[in-house]
Amino acid sequence: MSIANFDLVVIGATTAAEAAAISAAQTHARVAWAPNTSLTSNPLLLLRESSYRFAQLKGCDQKDWRQWTDTLMLAYGAKQSPSVVQSYGVEYIQGSVLFEHNDSWVGERLLRSRAYLLALDPEETLPNISGIDHPKVWTISHLWDMLRRTDQNWPQSIAILGNGSQAIELSQSLRRLGLSVLLITRNSSLLPQEDEETAFLLQSYLEGSGIQVATQGDLTTIMPLPDGALLLEVKDSKFNAEMLVIATETFGRLPAMLDSLNLRQTAQGVAVDPTLQTSNPRIYAVGSLLGGYQLPSIALREAKLAVQNALFEKRSPIQYHQLPYAIHSDPPLARVGLTEAQARRHDPKVEVLRQTYKDCDRAQFNLSPVGLCKVLVQPNGIILGAHIVGDSAPDLIHLFALAIEQQITLQTLGELRYIASTFTEIVGQVTQEWLWRQHQRDRDERWFYNRRQNVR
Repeated sequence: MSIANFDLVVIGATTAAEAAAISAAQTHARVAWAPNTSLTSNPLLLLRESSYRFAQLKGCDQKDWRQWTDTLMLAYGAKQSPSVVQSYGVEYIQGSVLFEHNDSWVGERLLRSRAYLLALDPEETLPNISGIDHPKVWTISHLWDMLRRTDQNWPQSIAILGNGSQAIELSQSLRRLGLSVLLITRNSSLLPQEDEETAFLLQSYLEGSGIQVATQGDLTTIMPLPDGALLLEVKDSKFNAEMLVIATETFGRLPAMLDSLNLRQTAQGVAVDPTLQTSNPRIYAVGSLLGGYQLPSIALREAKLAVQNALFEKRSPIQYHQLPYAIHSDPPLARVGLTEAQARRHDPKVEVLRQTYKDCDRAQFNLSPVGLCKVLVQPNGIILGAHIVGDSAPDLIHLFALAIEQQITLQTLGELRYIASTFTEIVGQVTQEWLWRQHQRDRDERWFYNRRQNVR
């Protein structure tokens, strides 16, 4: 038996785990990365990218699509190669991980570490629905494997259960492949965590592209039909589909290897404090283990902060309201900060600024004039939130994220010089709207003040 001592052991086969291991090694700490399972490709990412190319080119067939996916998988695999992290000085240890008395075993090797970072995915579990165990009810990973098989043709109609980022991205990817798509959500609209106005605008895009959105309520029953299809009962409505894909972003079961740690859990996932520390002070957790959106951008930010907190005495809390993220739909939805409802609870005097894409030259040139930039600002110009739906939304949102983090007012953003015929014109137009409102308000206040002074 060999024993190795480390400053940090990162566990998980995710991009966040890889980034955490590299980030820790750059601080000159002694770091080990134990993926626990073989590195696998991201099926949703690859499906999104390959289906986009499929939709852009004409005269393509399933064989072409599979060739593209093979190329993408090779490129993605090279990026995730163990040699990448090893070049930073990370010790890459392959094998099954087992925790015992706050130490970890990888195969026959005992790893002792001052701290551990869990950056792995929970085990997939299916919701409690009658008929959920039918062979044609699949997860996203199973669907990805089926689409790549050469001995089967694609199904012509697929139903997707979910109302989060994964369900939306998956529905559009399958629609680009020419399939009939039904999106089932228990809520009255998609993305209930997002700003209601921008979420509704994105939903209208989906419906306009031919995706059927069922918001009648919970999926209660799955029944097989004689022709091999599925009958889906959603409250008082019934739908037919050849296959059902579960894309709900709910927490599954904690991996069995972590059972001995007895980590505190909530309905959302593993419980952590603002520094991302679990109930075990030596263990930190990030990513999908915490619940919520399964977006790499959020997990990467969590991972880098958790590394700093695990290695050094000064610990910083995660500031989710400063963290920008994007849902890679078509068009994309990007957000930072509070929604309108949250902002009004924070400050009832908050102002709502809206700027559409129709006045942006670049949007017109790109034939994408439909979009919305919505900014929530306090009377003193402090930005509480920004929500953008449209082309280049993930790029534009970083300006507002920087402003929120650094407490830069909207007036200061308006002093920047924005390049003409670019999407940054939209930000400039929002700030001009704010400045005009301020000028109008000041002029009105002066007029009424002078009027009162003249009253005898």
